[in-house]
Amino acid sequence: MLELEAIGTHWWIELLEAEWTSELQALVTSEIHSFEDNYTRFRDESLLGQLNLHKCLADPPEELVQMLAYARDLQNETDGVFNISVGGELVRRGYGKTGQGSVSANFWNEVKLTPEEIRIPGEISLDLGGLGKGWLIDKLGRLLKAQNRPHYIINGGGDILVSSPEPVELALEHPYDQGEVIGTTRITHGALAVSSTMKRSWEKDGQRQHHIMDPRTGKPSESDIVSTYIRADTALVADTCATILLIAPELDAQLTRVHHLKTILLRHT
Repeated sequence: MLELEAIGTHWWIELLEAEWTSELQALVTSEIHSFEDNYTRFRDESLLGQLNLHKCLADPPEELVQMLAYARDLQNETDGVFNISVGGELVRRGYGKTGQGSVSANFWNEVKLTPEEIRIPGEISLDLGGLGKGWLIDKLGRLLKAQNRPHYIINGGGDILVSSPEPVELALEHPYDQGEVIGTTRITHGALAVSSTMKRSWEKDGQRQHHIMDPRTGKPSESDIVSTYIRADTALVADTCATILLIAPELDAQLTRVHHLKTILLRHT
């Protein structure tokens, strides 16, 4: 099993019916760290940091253009619930040190997104936390298959992608007690993502803050959902929908229909 710390969480990757080689471990580890180095908003020298700092990035990697296009389309699909312009607001509330500005509902109208250049409005900062981990997990799955390792379990901080010859049973963690579970699910090919307001929380000015922002209000989500457990075909869809439904549970039926989800939404007791 390969284990490491990256993107602010613990990763473990298990190969099924295959062995790790030192070369494959190095390849996968490099892919994870390269993704973090490029797309973290916590460092000015990253590609995303440079974009947030200078509001312009020339010759962006195709991957970044694709991620931003996905975020734009998902914002439209969810009527603004998914919005990556939350970066500046998160910084203002004490989560990270890089970024400025506030959430904007219409910032895509002023974005230039081409293979040659990305430009964003001067008053916003982007944050890819709502989709980056899922994107990377799917990317690692494709990498392993390309290396003739078609069966695996990839776990990035509780977001999991499974490709297995037999169903794999996964525990659903209790939001208030990490030692307890609320149930299990079995996956052969697909993804599970869990999102909760109980993780990545902090205090500022005597008030509890958490990283799940509601872009419609510019404040931490006040939904009565404490945790979401989402199964989907890909880690990207599971990851993004887990965040969306934590903020706006009323979108459950719509997203389930469009993306073929299986969902559990756990409310505050």
